[in-house]
Amino acid sequence: MTVHEDAGRKLRGLLCLLCLFAAISCPASALEELEAEQNIADLLPSQFPGEGRVHDVKSRRWAVLPQIGYAPDTGPLGGIKYSHRDISDTGTSLDVDAVYALNEQQVIKLGLASPLLKDGRWRVLLRARYLFDPRRDFFGLGNNELLDCDDDFDPELCHCSPDDPLYPDCPQGGPYSTHEFQDLGGAVTVSWRPFERVSFNVGTGLRKVDIRDGKRLDEVAFTPVKFADLSGIEGGVVNPVAVSLVWNTRDDVMRPTRGWRIILKIIHANQAFSDFKFTRYIADGGYLRSLADGRYIFGVRANGEWVDSRKDQIPFWELSELGGEDTLRGFFPHRFVGKGRVLLNGEFRFRVSEFNFFDFWYVKIDGVLFGDGGRVFIKGEELRDEFNVDSEVFERVINNFQYSYGTGLRIALSEALIARIDAGFSEEEIGLLYLSFGHTF
Repeated sequence: MTVHEDAGRKLRGLLCLLCLFAAISCPASALEELEAEQNIADLLPSQFPGEGRVHDVKSRRWAVLPQIGYAPDTGPLGGIKYSHRDISDTGTSLDVDAVYALNEQQVIKLGLASPLLKDGRWRVLLRARYLFDPRRDFFGLGNNELLDCDDDFDPELCHCSPDDPLYPDCPQGGPYSTHEFQDLGGAVTVSWRPFERVSFNVGTGLRKVDIRDGKRLDEVAFTPVKFADLSGIEGGVVNPVAVSLVWNTRDDVMRPTRGWRIILKIIHANQAFSDFKFTRYIADGGYLRSLADGRYIFGVRANGEWVDSRKDQIPFWELSELGGEDTLRGFFPHRFVGKGRVLLNGEFRFRVSEFNFFDFWYVKIDGVLFGDGGRVFIKGEELRDEFNVDSEVFERVINNFQYSYGTGLRIALSEALIARIDAGFSEEEIGLLYLSFGHTF
């Protein structure tokens, strides 16, 4: 390779890295209940603490990235992402993510994972989060539709907005309402790893949510005013207990090319310690297969969730959600809300380039084509009817599921972190750009 070719590769790599700072949104993940288990799963293919590692650019296990961008709802924003996967060769991981937007949206996340014993089979994971959004949209409950209300649509249809969001079948021209959302929480998870690929986990946490009228830029109603009887409309405290099982056979953390990742989780909140009472059941499974020595990777993922509770015993901000960077890319975050959800993801990843970035990080860049499909459910009868095996099951899935598609990049910095850039498209939006970290599945 000539000097000019090497310089050209570094320049292309620099341009790709600069793409990270192009447009960044700061919504909370729609799959935050799996966040701890995904972090634990990432640790399973890695070596146990104390095992020898080669310290070079390719294996560097820390990275720091600025986050600079713009989004229509946030305005200009900035922040920082820092990740270290093995502090002082102890097996301790630290992750810090902070973003502040000119329109006052704020996100701060902190994660710390450390082995409890020398052999690394017992670990503890601590997480803390603060999120503030002065204008979060509420689209109602259910698998409702959103119409682009222009002169081609009936005004009566487009402005139909029933007072009870539990009857969401009437299409609408925008969100039902908007509200200020503040979320402060923390959690501790203890993980036991009896085998290299299996982890059993027990955790508890505390989440305090405050909801107020907030700010608005148009005539959209305030959620606390329009839906005063909605469960959890004033916020509240949730103190859940969770148990989970993780099975991970992936061959790598930064760029996995094959293997399974299965997560099963149960979360329970009781009114003895919380303002609400509910039990959440989650199942998440993903599979990867590669061709041409890992150059091309095909991946599929299925996710299901159901929240069991009596009426008014679960706040609307604890319900299952679809939309945003981890679920239906191409729809707004929190777009679909219900007591249960079904989600399907498919991705085709392909190697674009890899290079040594000025002897600081070894960068691996993959392109991605993806498609997402899913829906939420308000009642258990809807879930049973949707997947009732008969001659019309395929037609129901085609007609009732929401779909999105798009393309993106996966940028791995040595052994430290993966930045994910996705441009998603749906029938509601021409395109939405997301920047997040870690693989979708």
